Amino acid sequence: ESEESEQFDLGGYTERQIDGLVQAAFKEPLPAPQMLRFTFVVGAGKLARQKYDPQLPKFMAAALRGIGFTEDRTASACLECQGSFKQQHDTDKNLKTLQVFPRVDLRSGAGAAAAGGGSSGGGDAAEQQRDLSDLGSPGYLATVASQPTYEKMVRGKTQSWAQRRQLLAELQAMARQFRDIENKMMLVQPLTEEEQELYDVSSTDALQQKITWLEAELKAMVDQGQLTMGEKQQLLDQVEQRIQTATEELELAKEEKKPKKADKLQGMLANMTTRRDKLTTVVPIRHPLRRQAEILQARLELIPLEKLEATKGRLLSMEEMKRLAAKPDLEQKVRTLEEQSLGWFEEEAEFQARCEAIAAAALRQFEKSQKSSAKTKNKGGSSSAEWQTVSSMGKG
Repeated sequence: ESEESEQFDLGGYTERQIDGLVQAAFKEPLPAPQMLRFTFVVGAGKLARQKYDPQLPKFMAAALRGIGFTEDRTASACLECQGSFKQQHDTDKNLKTLQVFPRVDLRSGAGAAAAGGGSSGGGDAAEQQRDLSDLGSPGYLATVASQPTYEKMVRGKTQSWAQRRQLLAELQAMARQFRDIENKMMLVQPLTEEEQELYDVSSTDALQQKITWLEAELKAMVDQGQLTMGEKQQLLDQVEQRIQTATEELELAKEEKKPKKADKLQGMLANMTTRRDKLTTVVPIRHPLRRQAEILQARLELIPLEKLEATKGRLLSMEEMKRLAAKPDLEQKVRTLEEQSLGWFEEEAEFQARCEAIAAAALRQFEKSQKSSAKTKNKGGSSSAEWQTVSSMGKG
């Protein structure tokens, strides 16, 4: 089985950026639990053609060949196709894409998954630094993407305030890493291979632009009340703590007769109190899964097949057996849609609960539909029986 990545848009990328991206992303085998496929948009039709360098497919192909990849027009996401790539033209979307099938280290991927278990905030600074440089980490992907692609990725892979706040923390850590690199360059100190590759695919200014945009998005979410119950409580706890600290500092400033500091603290307290009052009025929301409507529809199609499979006391007809043959494909479709709905920084237990909630909703909808159909059928049967009785009486 394969795990397909998001589609990445390389509009605006230069030959140097492409080479740096390929070196950083695909030079070494990627630790993964299964085979991967990455799709890059390298060209488009008339309406978007100006975004892409006409030589972009050649730049990408040359960079991949430079690290030992080969072009294979029949390649697919299977282990036999590791270290290959192919170009495709999506006629429906009028896009030119290049699919990369990287080398993978299945044992490392399995080991990492087993050791990682959940997403904790622990680990030393060096470990966190390595995590940020991983090809698949949200911080790295957000760093190397162009601004339009980055904004699309944020909206597609993060829904909640908490997810975007965590991405902001990764970008801020990456910005510190960039400043360290620039300081080394100013001191004429050699960069490591990893530092050079990272510096080649982005810049401090580009990263700061992404941070500024994301901070504005976070502020807008709070202002518009787009917070879950947990996020609302988290922000309320934070502002209450700040109010308490500021109140204590204000009392101290008054005792020490520091009017300027006291005035400043009173202004801060007023702002924090306003923020707390506004948060108190927020009605928490629940974010739907990215592919929720499709998952619900697939589960509605799956439920009658599950009930048919559970039939006891009789043999199934040939027609019923044919219907049951579609069950594995529907189950795979649900799994795929759920995987595509999993966002960045999402806790596994919480995500699983959201998926189970959709399954329960589908069952309720199915049972309601069955009851409604039964009522309609019974009503129709009664009318028919009544008509027959009146008809019979007429004949008598």
